[in-house]
Amino acid sequence: MIGANGGKNLKPIPDKLVVLTFDDGNASDRTTVAPILKEHGFGATFYITADWIGKNGRLTWQQVRELEEMGFEIGNHSTNHPNMLHISEQEIRKQIAGFDRALREHGIQRATTFAYPGEHHDRRIVRALAKAGYTNARRGVAPEFPLYDRGGPGSAYNPQDEDPFLIPSAYCRGNLSSSREEFSQAIGKARDGKISIIIYHGVPDLHLHCSTSLKLFKRDMQQLKNEGYRVIAMRDLANYVDFSERKKNIYAPLFTRLGITATNLKCENSNGTHAFSWEIKTTRPQTQSAYQILVSTSAEKIANNKGNLWDSGKVESTQTSGINYAGRRLRPGQTIHWKVRCWNNPNQQEIERVKNWITPELIKEMRVIRIGVFSAPERFKVSFIE
Repeated sequence: MIGANGGKNLKPIPDKLVVLTFDDGNASDRTTVAPILKEHGFGATFYITADWIGKNGRLTWQQVRELEEMGFEIGNHSTNHPNMLHISEQEIRKQIAGFDRALREHGIQRATTFAYPGEHHDRRIVRALAKAGYTNARRGVAPEFPLYDRGGPGSAYNPQDEDPFLIPSAYCRGNLSSSREEFSQAIGKARDGKISIIIYHGVPDLHLHCSTSLKLFKRDMQQLKNEGYRVIAMRDLANYVDFSERKKNIYAPLFTRLGITATNLKCENSNGTHAFSWEIKTTRPQTQSAYQILVSTSAEKIANNKGNLWDSGKVESTQTSGINYAGRRLRPGQTIHWKVRCWNNPNQQEIERVKNWITPELIKEMRVIRIGVFSAPERFKVSFIE
């Protein structure tokens, strides 16, 4: 595949491809993090905030240069870390240009990638970055995962779906998101053409909620090494992804993840009838508002969403278990195929809680009741005449 990234042949995306990023420019980036990364042969991007350099607990410009000399990427995390949703387009451009100017003044290579400060993003910022010559930008785990207050898991980056200026993070690490299981799940998403982007802040950080202990960080890095992950910087994604391929609707992947899906489908005999049940899978605080069940005589029909035995239609209900079959007569021994899809019921209180962090366009979408995709089909054998 020939991409627009310098005319290079793009490499196929391997499984176990992980990007490490470190936000804000903490002094520990140079004193603690960089030596450990070099020991393991890992790449990384350090997203620094220009006006914070030289402040208490932050990097100095000399240390920033040393990180660059060690082979690490220095990325743009704005000039002074504002909530960019609440500033004008002119100020957005100044935040980008001010950082670029600071790097020039200190003899550091121009940044080509950006991380949204506070993970705030909207279309205005995306346009400004593209116009300024940036190739991609990393966002956080929101709005699909409402984890501003503790960090935590997010979505893997699928270049086939995601716009290069809205690359999602698979995990935001810190003392309040220190689960080994969550971390393993996050890096485990790096397969089948997807890439896991991991966010760290300081090791340790000035702020407790996003600080990572040295013990935890060493454990994470050793796990990546032991399990054979390839660890790179954001700029290195250009070897695998054609960033000139922009998406028509840059927020479409986010919208699809705001709904709910049904998992763990079961059909059981209950009081002389067949009863359906499922569990709701969602990344946000929300519930089910309605469902639709399809029951078919064949795998082919159910794959084509044909409920020739029963199509419940849309049923307004929060019920997810004990739903009795109400279709055509069944025969003992008959194998039946079924699936279900659900409509969500957004938690408006939760949306109010996070609206300062998210562009009004996305807040509006988060309030929408969405129809989910059909679940994977299940089958059961009829044990009695229905």
